Amino acid sequence: MRQNHVVFSSREFPLINLISNIENGDIALPDLQRPFVWDQVKVRDLIDSLYKGLPAGVIILWEILSPMKYRRINPNGKREPRFLVIDGQQRLTSLFSIISNKEIINKNFKKVKLKIAFNPVSEKFEVSNAALEKDPEWIADISEIFNSSSSHFFLKNYFERLSTKYTIDSELEDIVAKRIERLNNIKNYPFSVLELSSELDPEEVAEIFVRINSKGKNLNQSDFILTLMSVYWNEGRKQIEEFCEKSRKISEDHSSSFNLINLKPNPEHIVRTIVGYSFFRGRLKDAYLVLKGRDFENREFSEELREKNFDLFKKGQEKVLDLVNWHDYIKIAYNAGFVNETLISSKIAFFATYMFYLIGKEKVDYKTLEKIIRKWLVFSLLTQRYTGSPESTIEQDLLRIKNSDFVNTLHEIMSNELTESFWHITLPNSVLITSYALSFAFSIYNAALIFEDKKVLFSDTKLRDIMNPFIKEKKKTIDKHHIFPVNYLKKIGIRNKSLINQIANLIFLEYKDNIEIGDKSPEEYWNLFTKDLSDEEKEKICKEYDLPKNFWMLDYESFLKERRQLMAQRIRKYFESL
Repeated sequence: MRQNHVVFSSREFPLINLISNIENGDIALPDLQRPFVWDQVKVRDLIDSLYKGLPAGVIILWEILSPMKYRRINPNGKREPRFLVIDGQQRLTSLFSIISNKEIINKNFKKVKLKIAFNPVSEKFEVSNAALEKDPEWIADISEIFNSSSSHFFLKNYFERLSTKYTIDSELEDIVAKRIERLNNIKNYPFSVLELSSELDPEEVAEIFVRINSKGKNLNQSDFILTLMSVYWNEGRKQIEEFCEKSRKISEDHSSSFNLINLKPNPEHIVRTIVGYSFFRGRLKDAYLVLKGRDFENREFSEELREKNFDLFKKGQEKVLDLVNWHDYIKIAYNAGFVNETLISSKIAFFATYMFYLIGKEKVDYKTLEKIIRKWLVFSLLTQRYTGSPESTIEQDLLRIKNSDFVNTLHEIMSNELTESFWHITLPNSVLITSYALSFAFSIYNAALIFEDKKVLFSDTKLRDIMNPFIKEKKKTIDKHHIFPVNYLKKIGIRNKSLINQIANLIFLEYKDNIEIGDKSPEEYWNLFTKDLSDEEKEKICKEYDLPKNFWMLDYESFLKERRQLMAQRIRKYFESL
């Protein structure tokens, strides 16, 4: 960085000027910027701040005199950019979409139109939804205000709608008109803009970008690594982004990162995997310094070391993005019963396991690798191994397998965690006590049933098929059924929702069967559905679906306790059979 030399100038621009410059292409994004990631609640809060005249932060632009790689905020901009956004992308992109009424590209690489609603009567902003669209008090999309050809005509239409709800007098008309005009005037909100000098080179700008964003929590360490890649290996960054984008687009062959469980990685997942595989490091903060060329012993930076480390990173990325590796790993997860992304409760665990898979490919034969990786994936999800302090745990695991027997080390770690106490006490009496139907425990239990190719109770439909992410049914045919129905429990005095909705009280049923059961007692509907079966057949069904023998005769809490024990046994049998 230059010493004793001011590399920026400070100016003030009305918001509408910035929007106009985005519209025509004068302002664009450098390749070091991430995609638009804000949710619409943040957009709403930004609009509310501008409406109230509150500070909205400084925008930092970099003036460029010669062509370079960039991405447009407005895909239809015609000019080559004069300025690139270094800080303020999320704010400017949000405001461009709202004020220009244009679509933008979000983090899932889809075109979206941001819609914020405004209530001039209560002076409130909300994210637009179907209910607000029907409410005459709300302007469902404030973009209409900024793009109306006639404010008089717009107000006339609004008052016509409002009159179906209120008696409108001149005082209310005046208040509403002033508030809508006040909102329209945020186009003139004065933004403070710092313009970085065109004399700065891309590396210096990248350093400024990292320093600015590392002050808060706007970016994570993977974004910093992607920033470095934009400067030194932009092609590699694009490869990561394309891999993530293509994973979201349906493809019928293996020439795309799209996969049979519909798992959608983000650049952060890919960067973490590359760093873990290439450097045996779990802390992305350290990896950023590695790619900057830092020697951890003398704490100095060198160009030679940076080039060496980038070379390792490139080779690692080639392995991580290799579609053969990716699809083979996905198949391992699929064959373990994880047929849908929703069954994978931790993306960090999934990609940490992908690191180990790639490392293991260089150490053991494929059949041995497939078995140990299946078990490690289930183990890491079941124990929530990478929850809490994931980076330090990943690094510890990587260091343990770096210079030791790969398979034996992983087995040793799993054996130390999955003790008899875990299977008999912790799993049934702690882990499985939850009413959250999307919990990691319930996901693993369902993966176990899918692995064993189980069918839905009283049905010929397989769980594997109903979990298929690509089968879109017009009407839901399978439902989660309460074994002890909700209203039945209320009748006998049990009203605690967390107790009623325990996952041990849930089982998949066909929708029509669930309707027929209704509020019947367990004994009543069980006898109805099994009246033509022998005692042996009934007992077999109970065993097949982890239902305690004569479960309908148990009090509710005893039933839950016994079923959790059976579910824990199922999960253990599943894990050990992997």
